[in-house]
Amino acid sequence: MNSCLRARGGATAAHRARFTALWSLLLTGLVLALAPGAQAAPAPAPSPTSPESAAGAPFGVRAGLYGLTTLTGGHFGYALKAGARIEDSAVIYNESDEARTFHVYGADVTNAAGGGLAPAQEGQKMAAVGAWLKLDSEATVTVRPKGRATVRFSLAVPDGTPPGSYLGSLVTALRTPAVSGSVNTETRIARLVELTVPGTADLQVSLTELEHRPASGGEEFTVTVRNTGNVLYTFAGTLSITGGSSARTVPLTPTGIYVIPGGSATLTGRVADLPALGRRQVTASVTATVPGGGAKTVDSNTVRLSFFPWRIAVLTVGGLLALGLILVITRKRRRAWLRRRAEERVALRALRRELRAGNPPADDTREAQAGGAEHP
Repeated sequence: MNSCLRARGGATAAHRARFTALWSLLLTGLVLALAPGAQAAPAPAPSPTSPESAAGAPFGVRAGLYGLTTLTGGHFGYALKAGARIEDSAVIYNESDEARTFHVYGADVTNAAGGGLAPAQEGQKMAAVGAWLKLDSEATVTVRPKGRATVRFSLAVPDGTPPGSYLGSLVTALRTPAVSGSVNTETRIARLVELTVPGTADLQVSLTELEHRPASGGEEFTVTVRNTGNVLYTFAGTLSITGGSSARTVPLTPTGIYVIPGGSATLTGRVADLPALGRRQVTASVTATVPGGGAKTVDSNTVRLSFFPWRIAVLTVGGLLALGLILVITRKRRRAWLRRRAEERVALRALRRELRAGNPPADDTREAQAGGAEHP
């Protein structure tokens, strides 16, 4: 316990503020994680007088030094130098009327695919806090009905560990046996373990190329934020659209989630009400903020869009071509008709001259044809 209190005393006020902000994230994204082929129940907000448990789950977990760790709500937060070691514990409460067997293990925390944080699955290779956290007893713990058990663990920071923020979790899992051929259901409660190795904070943010594609009558833009520094931060982003009569901004989502050092998150924004004719320039701007610390804003490349009513233009050109073709065909037919009329008039005048000269036509058929030519 003394070593835990010494670690707590080494945390700064800014460090406490950072941990408090992390707790709000964990309530929505980290308390429970879904095991492979299993279902997990959501977690309610913690109570300062009772252990935190998953909604509907027959157990709860809190820190051994409840209220004395840097984080509130039964989580763990430490400031340790490279090579240092600390001991702590977690208390598991069995709230059911049966004895329950729990599996406890340490895990790294990574950025989830859909945003936010999630503990690594058991069996994955752990590279940071998940590998540095060691249980002092067996990983499997049986707790009597309405009872509790304390699981002790140690956290040792390897020599040469660079300064920065490192996230892990202490996971307690309860597997419910399958009933009537159903799948096993595993409920997990993950308590965050945030480790800060003191040193120079390096807030580094990089963005990938801003990409876009047509979507729902507009354009959908995506850009990926990468944490290339050594501190944990949250971020918020916007799309800036210039060109036309006025500039405007569109928010990128998600927002306010954490990106761990070495992690990344993809942001998306949709721009609607684009013109049928004109040009627009779109740039993504992302601001990363260290809880209780500094902030940094970076901009992406600029995407230039040109809009032209191609469909209307194609239809118009096609209509004009069709009209021109009709006019050409009509003109040719009219010219042919006029030539026939001229030939008929010439033949009729010749016939009349013969009649006046006393030369009757060769037969009535020819005369009828000549007479018919007079009235086409």
